[in-house]
Amino acid sequence: MTPRYSLAPALLGMAAALAPAGGTHAQAPTLVAVSPAANAVAAPRTAPLVVTASQPLTAASAGALRVFSGQRGGLRTRPATPAQATGSTLSFAPTAYPYLPGETVQYTVTTAAAGSGGALARPRVGQFTTAVGGSGRGYFQAGADLVVGSSTYDVGLADVDNDGDLDLLVVDANSRSVQIRLNDGSGNFSGSQSVAAGYSAYSVTPGDVDGDGDLDLLVANFGGNSLSVCLNNGGGNFSPGQQVPVPAGSLGATLADVDGDGDLDLLSSSPYTSTVHVRVNNGQGTFTGTQDVPVGGQNNGMATGDVDGDGDVDFAVANKFSNTVSVRLNDGSGLFGGTQDVAVGTRPNSVALADVDNDGDLDLLATTEYGGTSVRLNNGSGLFGGTQNVALADGGWKMAMADVDADGDLDLVATGSRYPNLGAISVQLNDGTGVFSGLRTLPFGSLVYGVAAGDLDGDGDLDLVTANYDNASTVSVRFNQAQPLATAGAAASLPALAAFPNPTTGRTALALPPAATSAEVLDGLGRVLRTVPARAGSATLDVAGLAPGLYLVRAAGQVARLVVE
Repeated sequence: MTPRYSLAPALLGMAAALAPAGGTHAQAPTLVAVSPAANAVAAPRTAPLVVTASQPLTAASAGALRVFSGQRGGLRTRPATPAQATGSTLSFAPTAYPYLPGETVQYTVTTAAAGSGGALARPRVGQFTTAVGGSGRGYFQAGADLVVGSSTYDVGLADVDNDGDLDLLVVDANSRSVQIRLNDGSGNFSGSQSVAAGYSAYSVTPGDVDGDGDLDLLVANFGGNSLSVCLNNGGGNFSPGQQVPVPAGSLGATLADVDGDGDLDLLSSSPYTSTVHVRVNNGQGTFTGTQDVPVGGQNNGMATGDVDGDGDVDFAVANKFSNTVSVRLNDGSGLFGGTQDVAVGTRPNSVALADVDNDGDLDLLATTEYGGTSVRLNNGSGLFGGTQNVALADGGWKMAMADVDADGDLDLVATGSRYPNLGAISVQLNDGTGVFSGLRTLPFGSLVYGVAAGDLDGDGDLDLVTANYDNASTVSVRFNQAQPLATAGAAASLPALAAFPNPTTGRTALALPPAATSAEVLDGLGRVLRTVPARAGSATLDVAGLAPGLYLVRAAGQVARLVVE
């Protein structure tokens, strides 16, 4: 499906026609077109953002356009790479380096934009997602399983050291920290940096909160009364920032410009309250305010976006015990209201706002603990309807919306939720109209919690990482492939082969396709080094005696990588 990249150009003519023909009062400019279009899901990675006004703008208006990358570089419109004001347009092109594949880009046009008739009366806030390429089509093969911390609840991806690849951000609740592991550009992670957070750190959100062109960290502390702000020095080293007061029990936070002043504010949810906590940024990473927005009970996951198409940021939050998602609308100044509660499945855990049917507005998806994912389509005005429920392998906990098959629409990736069953990742592909099908499952360790998608190895497609809250407390890395590494056909429908832990120094558990009667270990030349028997879809491998290096494990026609240390 061809993505949309601009609002109706005819609006330019309409604006001219509606202007008074000989009035004595000059009119302030209005914004009449944006390209890429708000909520576009496959914008070219090098495409300029162009905002068109109803009249010529002053040269100083260039500072009104603020562009934030979600995975690399943070605030992109800085003195070294400024936005441009030319005639009636404001524009920014990512010429220093392109956006990353599948990256969400947020932008604001503040009221500093001005023409001969005065300043823009109302800011405009929007977002778009960049296109995905590469050969991966949503088949994920085993990569590394990294032991990180002792209680890994969440994982994020961001280029924290500004070298062009995505690094790992791992929340470790027991040590009250975020563990940073740096990428070598090929999806191999190393390092030992630990960034202090708060009591029972639970989730991490990257974003440039101080506007200096790098990605800082916002950490929700479930056991404390604050959110931790950790500031990046530009090289991937973090120093403690503000502890933002919020009620106890925060499960997560999001960053978005809710008041349209060109910086990223924060919103936080908590199961202990019936409110969403909004704190505004002073532009330097200091958050203030006490606005708490009433929503349904037992708040859980939350998402932000412009659901009613009026150019500001609204939010949606899952209400675990009322089986609803609360949608609250922004008045443009960062004040939220409304009473819409959308019925979804039983015990929703997380929520996403994404344009899954490619009609230009943000739809609502909610994973549910005792079902699949509820999909509710937007009518364009912020009202949600429909009854589609997408099956998952084992209930739903957290999710990521990502174009894993590179066909120009957003697919669904969700983690399982039913303790103590074996955790799994469910992948459901979008047909471009918001209909999901073709369930693919990928087994991991038990208790898979967080999930994130991004191009880890620089090949243009989206890979996956998960945080596994189990005895080993690992982060699993899975690389996107064109098809299962064996052959297309029957093997494509089988559960993927996986080794755990991986890398390993001793005994390794293998999750195998059900048809497997044995598993083989091969060296780089394809020679079989040892064979182990399989029973009920699993096997145990002892790598003692194998030299450190990269090996292959083969079973029932599938192949996975195994790293021996």
